[in-house]
Amino acid sequence: MELIANKSRLQTGVRTVERIVSRNVSLPILNTILLKTDNGRLKLSATNLELGINYWIGAKINEEGEVAVPAKVFSDFIGSINDEKISLSSAKNIITISSEHYKTQILGMETRDFPIMPKVKKEISFKINTASLKTALISVLDSASVSETRPELSGINISISNKRAEFAATDSFRLSEKIINLENGVERSFILPRNTAIEVIRIAENLEGELVVSVSENQIFIYGDDFEIISRLIDGHYPEYKRVIPEKFIALAKVNKEELEKNVRMASIFSSSIFDIKLKANKESMQIFAKNSDRGEIIANIVCETKNRPFEISVNYHYLLDGLKILPTENVILEFTGDGSPLVLRGENQKDQTYVIMPLRS
Repeated sequence: MELIANKSRLQTGVRTVERIVSRNVSLPILNTILLKTDNGRLKLSATNLELGINYWIGAKINEEGEVAVPAKVFSDFIGSINDEKISLSSAKNIITISSEHYKTQILGMETRDFPIMPKVKKEISFKINTASLKTALISVLDSASVSETRPELSGINISISNKRAEFAATDSFRLSEKIINLENGVERSFILPRNTAIEVIRIAENLEGELVVSVSENQIFIYGDDFEIISRLIDGHYPEYKRVIPEKFIALAKVNKEELEKNVRMASIFSSSIFDIKLKANKESMQIFAKNSDRGEIIANIVCETKNRPFEISVNYHYLLDGLKILPTENVILEFTGDGSPLVLRGENQKDQTYVIMPLRS
């Protein structure tokens, strides 16, 4: 292999794929990035066997070839070079990197040991706006469980029908749902692993336009012009989460999101070991209360517009802050659905996003 590449583009590609490189002692090949010439471009590939990423960059190809190079060493060196152009060449698993001011050799590995990346299957696919996909994943990600005790809850449930996609996640303590519209779609539901969602969010950060999503029985392919993500899906049946979302409320309170968030953070200093704070909504104000036998207590008041009747509820402040973070509106609506029942958060005049918090016992 022999080629010349732009340093900035090469570094972007390396940073994109190296995030999923496994720190695997028993399978050292998973610690590498596969560099391979491909139709006049350089393809960079990495996998941890659950998730794989291919990323292409433009390059001047003088000789075809491939080599598996240790990800950390390669990334650290490329990141240290200031020269605009970098020359890469490989022979007998040794890659030579040279630029105007630098030259080094890195010992690589046999490419035949690199796991075969599945080909993108396009039978069942749909297009989705990149920004909308990123927003939807961010909106529900925090609600996915970080425990593997119930694998299906450690992912994001995506249900597609009638040209719309419903994204939902829950860890049994809170639930988040975000709905986006699609120009086309297929009737399909699947559970996207949490780690895959994180990588999609990162890659989508610098992308515009649309992505193509293709779903097979146990894999998902998400791809654009310069990259593709291949991931296993979580096997299992997602719980009927919509039953948890209350259809009616007894009372509601409208508050300024920034003021509520600021005062909840202040109250959290005095919360107990179960991270609880109490919200008490009156006609024109909301009282935020927390008490800790070792630290003291706090009562904060903010302007509030309450409808139907006053109410109070105890919630985990971490979950409340996570919900406020994803709501994009200036004011938020808190729907009280009864003693011992969930608290529902929505953005003002926002129908496509719902956040539910299970209450704490008083």
